[in-house]
Parts: sequence; structure tokens; C-alpha cells
Amino acid sequence: MPGNDNEALLPQRRSWQHVTRAEDDSSSEPAAQQAAPPPAPQQQQQQQEEEPIWVRRERERQLQKEEGGSFDLPFGAYLLFSSFTAIAAVGSIFEYANQRPVFDVIQPDSPLYTPILGFFAITGLPTSAFLFFKAVQSANKEAERMDKLDGY
Repeated sequence: MPGNDNEALLPQRRSWQHVTRAEDDSSSEPAAQQAAPPPAPQQQQQQQEEEPIWVRRERERQLQKEEGGSFDLPFGAYLLFSSFTAIAAVGSIFEYANQRPVFDVIQPDSPLYTPILGFFAITGLPTSAFLFFKAVQSANKEAERMDKLDGY
């Protein structure tokens, strides 16, 4: 009989529930007395989540004023310019070695051919290295600024 099976299971469940409730009641009293406030990083994170966006923007402006307001390009722009410069320098070396016209305008027999390619080749690689260095500096500066905003 299906009704008898269900009735047989109900008392077992109830007794199990009473035991767990009794354990919960006895263990909750000391836990309530020993409850400690959450650690400081969690409080800061909760505060930032509750903070309106205009407050965060105001704090960003204040940090920019404290830093002196110097304008720096984003690190991605430095990386992009660095790669363009390196490609131009290496391309100039290959054009000179293969005696190809510069941009199909200046022929290899022109007196401007060697100075133009030499300028790109000699100044391009150091400029590319400098721009890469600036990209790393800019990325580190941005990471520090974000850490200050996050409260670290």
C-alpha cells in the first residue's frame, strides 16, 4: 500500500529534522557570541559596490589632480607606435639590401635613397625600444592608479 509507505517515512524525517534543529539551536548561541566583523578588504569591496558611479569618478579626478595632471598616452598607443616604428626600420633595411624603390617614388639611383633609408633604419629601432619602454611605464602607472582607486 502506497499510503502506508509514505506514513512510515514521515516519522523518520521528522525525527531527523528535530535532531538537526536541536543541533542548530545549540550551536548558534556560541557562534552569535563569537561573531567577528568581516575583514577590512571585504568591507572596502562592499563599500565600492554600493558606491555610486559619480563618487568613483570624483575620486578619480581627485587622484589625477594629486598626480599633477600630466597627460600620458594609453599604453596600447605606445605599443602600437612601437610596432609601427620597428616594422618601418626593418622594412627600410630590407629595401636597402634589395635595392627596391622607397614607396615606389624614390629610385635606388637617387641621391636621397640612402639617407632616407638610413634615417629610418638607424633611428627606427632605438625609437621603437623607447616607445616600448614608455608602454611598460604607462601600463604600470595605470595599474598603480587602479590600485589606489580600489583602496590598495
